[in-house]
Amino acid sequence: MKRARSKLSYANVMSTIAVFLVLGGATAFAASKVGPHRLKANSVTTPKIKANAVTTRKIKKNAVTRLKIRDGAIDDDRLASSAVVTSKIADGAVTAAKLESDGMPFSRVTDRLRGTARLPFAAGQVYPLNSATYTQPAGRDDQYVAGFEVEFAADCEAPRSATAQLLVDPADPQSPTPYDTAAQGGVIDDGTGASIRTINFVPSVGLRGLTSFAPRAAMEHSFSIHMQSVSCNNGSASVAAVGAGVDVIGTK
Repeated sequence: MKRARSKLSYANVMSTIAVFLVLGGATAFAASKVGPHRLKANSVTTPKIKANAVTTRKIKKNAVTRLKIRDGAIDDDRLASSAVVTSKIADGAVTAAKLESDGMPFSRVTDRLRGTARLPFAAGQVYPLNSATYTQPAGRDDQYVAGFEVEFAADCEAPRSATAQLLVDPADPQSPTPYDTAAQGGVIDDGTGASIRTINFVPSVGLRGLTSFAPRAAMEHSFSIHMQSVSCNNGSASVAAVGAGVDVIGTK
């Protein structure tokens, strides 16, 4: 021990300390210089990232784009309350297919029944609809808006007119009963030349009406348009039925 002490000097001690400082400083310097550009591609994998190490402050602005978010990754639990506001929804992004209509109150057109045939307007005849039936779900109130297009030819002199009935669930559309009639309508045209006019159907006192109260069970309904009368001042029969439609407005 004495021999070791005898060989110690101020210079020896200082040189030893200097070596330790140099080595320690080099190690710290090397550690501080391990930046992203010195990491091998794909070397930092998910298992090597400590839980909660990547915080919001450490993510560069606009770094997480829509293409980098996995489908289904952002669910209701991961959205902050009131995070999705109107300004953040793209125009046309929320379509009818993305709405759960059965579970929300609404009043909208649920069915569109149309007819596009062209045929002579003849009293007592039924105008065909391409799709004449629809199903009213249980618990939904329905209203009907209907129209019938009539074309007066140029040789049909004014005053010229046509009338028709809208039938709902008729047993025999060719011979409707008063209960079958939901509405009726007519048009009078005092013009000249060819003209297409629309008969808008309106309910009348004592008729079935243009509404159907919510049934307890789903119910199928059918529509028919019954041509009642047509006239021209000169007795010409140049009048045609050219189109018809029924819109069903459902309310829950």
